[in-house]
Amino acid sequence: MRNRYAIINLLTIIIFLSLAHKIQAQPTIAYTPVLSGLSSPVDAVFAPGDGRMFIAQQNGLIRIRNGSSFTNFININSVLTNPGGGEQGLLSLAFHPDYGSNRYFFVLYTGSTGAITLARYQRNLTDPNIADISSGQVLLSIAKPGNPYYTNHNGGKIIFGADGFLYISTGDGGSGGDPGNLSQNRTSLLGKMLRIDVNGFATAPPFYTIPATNPYASPVDGFADEIFSYGLRNPWRWSFDKQTGDFWIADVGQGLWEEINNATASRANGGNYGWRCFEGAHNYNTGGCTGIDSISPVSEYGHNGTTGGYSITGGYIYRGSVFPSLQGYYMAVDYITGHLWLVRNNGTNWQTYFQSLSNGGITNNVAGFAEGPTGELYAVSRGGGRIDSVIVTGTVPVIIQSFAAIAKNGFNQLSWHSSTEINLLQYGIEVSEDGVQFSPVKNITPNASRTYQFNHATLFRGNLFYRLAIENTDGSVQYSNVVKLKSGQAKPVLVYPTLTTKAGIINVEINEPVKEILLLNSNGQLINKKTFNLQQGILQITVPENASQGMYLLRVVNNQNKIYNEKIMVR
Repeated sequence: MRNRYAIINLLTIIIFLSLAHKIQAQPTIAYTPVLSGLSSPVDAVFAPGDGRMFIAQQNGLIRIRNGSSFTNFININSVLTNPGGGEQGLLSLAFHPDYGSNRYFFVLYTGSTGAITLARYQRNLTDPNIADISSGQVLLSIAKPGNPYYTNHNGGKIIFGADGFLYISTGDGGSGGDPGNLSQNRTSLLGKMLRIDVNGFATAPPFYTIPATNPYASPVDGFADEIFSYGLRNPWRWSFDKQTGDFWIADVGQGLWEEINNATASRANGGNYGWRCFEGAHNYNTGGCTGIDSISPVSEYGHNGTTGGYSITGGYIYRGSVFPSLQGYYMAVDYITGHLWLVRNNGTNWQTYFQSLSNGGITNNVAGFAEGPTGELYAVSRGGGRIDSVIVTGTVPVIIQSFAAIAKNGFNQLSWHSSTEINLLQYGIEVSEDGVQFSPVKNITPNASRTYQFNHATLFRGNLFYRLAIENTDGSVQYSNVVKLKSGQAKPVLVYPTLTTKAGIINVEINEPVKEILLLNSNGQLINKKTFNLQQGILQITVPENASQGMYLLRVVNNQNKIYNEKIMVR
């Protein structure tokens, strides 16, 4: 049995290291809305061979993300128990690795009798937007204990591993304290990580087979063949590290502690996560637990609203490329408080970093996370009915004092000024048509004046959104506020600056051939005149040094003698 006092001391060291590191810089996380209007979403996955995001709602409706809207894929509401609340209803969704060719996907839900149920469905042969409800086949049904049965602690997330087998997390069956000690009972499928082979697509029982390398696959050991790991309380959300294949399991605690577990595939095979003997790194009910606790949590937090929470939601280890400073961090949040934790191994110790909900940018009632094809992460906001993109906002010590965008003829002019720039690598200008999905435009290197201007050539007519991606020398990124403008709606003639001084240069921007530009005082007297040989674009005229302060009229005459008048002020 592991030494719990040693674990507690280790966690103390971890907290100390975390605080020491926090003085430097670790990623600050925020959520950016991607899709709204959902009803209690609980899971979201990307379909291999399809590439789109599929969203599972608790009520049994699975929807396909279609830009900023969605398409209904299938509704299995009729087979669910209590799809409207609590811990029941549709729990998770997984697509077969060869979904693009075989069209099979799998769902985990609480069935009509409350049982934890795994079922298989198939997409329509000709329409990729519709699944065939008649193709439904229940593969596995795990009855719940209690009379009446307990409605809580159902697990459960389903994911295909790199080995092609389907992994299923189940809760301990419910109530409190695992009254039947089912998590430690290896004849029960409750409180476990299960692994089965569904690749035969059988149409008659048995609907799956047991991988030969399952730890209890032997027909004579008396244990359930489906078990891969045991000793879990309610592993609502777990994931694989797509780079290493490691398990990351967030296990919801009993009354005091929430825990995060990490294990390699070999260590997890037959491994025991400790419940109900232990809750997190602490004794809970150790009767009969000698020598069995093989996998200790790498991080935990206590039950409180200030620095902890009450119900953990596990996420993923970040393996994307958009936010280099987040690379290698595992993310988990608390469903109730919304607080967020980042966990990583520095090569020697596990480090945990805390982000309070009060820091802004994040929210509570996050039921899970989704991992995109390239490793970018999304938060599933059950309470908000949204899918949010996970972004990094706060690791760069740069303060933007002003940021503005002005529509011109054929381009939009961006200008900004920073009051502080420390360890700044570059500014990345990004543009969006909807204010959600941004695309890179240009990278700008820092200068000594900290004042910048960039002209974005575009023929787009309508609303455009701009932001600055501020990249630090360590690869971390934060974002400026977003500015919006009506692109392509500029006046025929643009004059700037409209407030100038004596001997100042006035720019005149026009996309028509110009004959001359006149500068008149308020009495209509000619102050300066410049003739052009039917030029267009950005033209200039100078305010005379002897000009007096006051209002002036700038008159532009085009090749057809059409006149444009603009006012300027000389101070």
